[in-house]
Amino acid sequence: MKQKIVNTSATAALELLISELGEMFTEINTAFTQRRLSLKYTQTTDDSAKQIRKCLVTLSETTDGLSAAEALAIQGISINLSKVFYDVLRLTDHVESKIKNKVLFSEEAMAEMSGLLKRSSDLLPHVADALRTCNELIEKHVEKEVEELRSYAANSTLTHEDRLCKNVCHPKASVIYLQMLQHIQDILWHFKALACHNAISLQ
Repeated sequence: MKQKIVNTSATAALELLISELGEMFTEINTAFTQRRLSLKYTQTTDDSAKQIRKCLVTLSETTDGLSAAEALAIQGISINLSKVFYDVLRLTDHVESKIKNKVLFSEEAMAEMSGLLKRSSDLLPHVADALRTCNELIEKHVEKEVEELRSYAANSTLTHEDRLCKNVCHPKASVIYLQMLQHIQDILWHFKALACHNAISLQ
């Protein structure tokens, strides 16, 4: 049966962690679309990264004294969220490299990437709801959205290759674009793992 997380320290850390990841996603997309690294971007990404690291430690420490089922569920959540976090950090590296080195993306690539970043960020609260409630409808919604976004990202890879062949996209931009696509695909995979029963329940 599915295992809900009822430990108050774990749920509080989870809520804050999801919120901070959302803040980072928002600032990454803003910096990407505006092609500038604002003071707000720097402060938010730095502060959120520190807070997320603390939350991950707190989440891991809450397993002491819990039932085996809940402890295992929290461990699974912690592992997947840590992987999401480090992929988000890699996204910040690529966005900062793009901006600092004045690497230009085509309008099509800008629209594709911005759309993926926003829709991935919008999915975070639903992932959190799935973790809190173990609601099958929410889990299916997350799974469906993830599959759609991963399919869109895969298709974006193909359209990008076409642009590259037509010299619409610069090879330097291509490297950054494809790496960002891969990190988003990895993040979405972990969203699905978090929402599905295998990540948070015992069969």
